[in-house]
Amino acid sequence: MHVEAGIIARCKKHDKSAFVELFKMYERYLYKLCYNYAQNEQDALDIAQEVYIKVFNNISSFDPKMPFHPWFRKIAVNTCLNFKRTCRYDTISLNAGNEEDKTLEETVASSKDVESEVFDRELGRLIRENLKILRPKHRMVLVLRYFEGLSYEEIAAVLKEPVGTVKTNIHRARNILKEKLTKAMDGNREVRNELRIR
Repeated sequence: MHVEAGIIARCKKHDKSAFVELFKMYERYLYKLCYNYAQNEQDALDIAQEVYIKVFNNISSFDPKMPFHPWFRKIAVNTCLNFKRTCRYDTISLNAGNEEDKTLEETVASSKDVESEVFDRELGRLIRENLKILRPKHRMVLVLRYFEGLSYEEIAAVLKEPVGTVKTNIHRARNILKEKLTKAMDGNREVRNELRIR
């Protein structure tokens, strides 16, 4: 998303109409990011409002020679991470395999008959229920990886962490979820086998 330098210059002078233009440009992106983190409309709106306030208060620190989008995203990510409520997500693959090549769509069963769709919905529901046990940083790396589609390197840059730490956080989060889901579905051999495959 490209932001005209003129809008940023006007924002730096605290021109309210420039902020309205800027926020309209980022409204959909910001809501999507916040909603994917919070999984709740009201929480997403609350986080987005806080992001707008932080952008307004910190726009003078933005270097106009740099791209605006990464700066904006960093504020949004940090605001989400600091948000204290429990958040939930849609299905995320629990495979410890090559996560870089996977999309969320690949985490659901490839067979789309009625039985597998019911299974996928139930597994997704259990994942959403169990995601609340994750630390905020674990939730955020999953949002950035699976919902924002960022590479490990991009996530590392946003969070100012080494790539290895990002990979470790994703791996740990997936293992915690897998353990909880295995216990939740104890006794259901088909589900346990499916978790082993994914």
